[in-house]
Amino acid sequence: MREKLVRGRYREALESLERKPRPEDAGWWRLRGWARWHLGDRSGLEDVRHAAEMLPGGSAAGWAWQDVGALLFRAGEWTEAGKALERALDHFRAARNTEGAAWALHGLGVSLLHRGRAREALARAEGAWAEARRRGGLRGFSGRALVLLANAHRALGELDEAAFRARQALRRRLDADDRVVALKTLGTTLRLAGRPAEGRSRLRGALRLAGGGVRRAAALAELAGALVLLDREREAERALGEALPLLEAHAPAKGRALVALAEMARRRGEHGGALRLLREAREGGPYPLAEEAMSWPELFDLAARGGLVLERARRAEGPPPVRLEPWGRRRLHAGDREVPLGGSGRAFELLVFLALEGPSSWEKAAHALWGDVESSRALYRRTQVALARARDLLASREAVRLAGGVLDLDPEREWRLERGRGRFLEGVWTEWAEGVRKHA
Repeated sequence: MREKLVRGRYREALESLERKPRPEDAGWWRLRGWARWHLGDRSGLEDVRHAAEMLPGGSAAGWAWQDVGALLFRAGEWTEAGKALERALDHFRAARNTEGAAWALHGLGVSLLHRGRAREALARAEGAWAEARRRGGLRGFSGRALVLLANAHRALGELDEAAFRARQALRRRLDADDRVVALKTLGTTLRLAGRPAEGRSRLRGALRLAGGGVRRAAALAELAGALVLLDREREAERALGEALPLLEAHAPAKGRALVALAEMARRRGEHGGALRLLREAREGGPYPLAEEAMSWPELFDLAARGGLVLERARRAEGPPPVRLEPWGRRRLHAGDREVPLGGSGRAFELLVFLALEGPSSWEKAAHALWGDVESSRALYRRTQVALARARDLLASREAVRLAGGVLDLDPEREWRLERGRGRFLEGVWTEWAEGVRKHA
């Protein structure tokens, strides 16, 4: 039954579960609740909550409360979702279940994002992703952590970083549900970046995988925005007509659908109707409404003139500056936040080397990092891994470039190398490397 739910076959799953009721089994209540919810029946939440309350403790209770938090999140009850996820985290920690704890922390990051606290959500997501890197990836978790990273970057207007993370997620082995979410994330990111045709193709891919019920309705809601930007309003209206009856069970997708409807009303000169739709969208919380301002500036200007104050995400003008602190406790700062380095030691060293030495052949960089202990082919493989992880740290393929055998830092980004508090580092790679060896 779980496999049917993952694949979006909600009606079939619910009919099977109800033919063979097992009211003494918490797992039966969990699956039945998910199926009912995805068919637009909000009382499915009570089935899932009942399952959680049946379980005395341990990892099973943690996963059940995780589900409660997930459904409360979809209902737009962000504070209550956070409370359920805190309970899940307590159960996982008591059971010493590190995978479950990672999932609960991820859910708390999602809750922060939807409460309009995107910077805190980004910090939580980067911590979760660093933990996944450190442990070599947690089963099924890495893709979800990357999608949260993408959404947090997007809410901050960092669209290039958001697209990078969404593409990272799609390169991983995802189950059907996570692939739908990752495709939606990339598609809407491209639309917000002014590339609606590319966004539409990804969103149609999500729609093909979505199955039925609320998951399909959410994909249709996001597709509608791209269709409006492409002046295909009739198609957008059909998509929203199918989606809206189910979106009472998915507050974020309902918010996007209402914004698309408001933009179509504005285009027709129905300004009062557009404002009413925006007010209704705002009731679902600040996210994702704020980021929609990047696609519909004229609509948000209309809201401001009508006395409706809405938060507005603005697209970042360029990549944030990077500050490297290699002495003592290593630190990497992108803009005003510290990026966790878990599992990325050599990547950080590569950034420091290039900041000190400037553009260098990959051979010179590899010998500086690893010495002459391996063959040229093995050193090149190691360099490629460090290069990929350096790009991963900064969510940018351009962070470190390799062309014609030469490695170089992104010239469009400001790079600072520091020692201690605010003192500019003057030195060479060998001095730094010797200091690291002595420290070790």
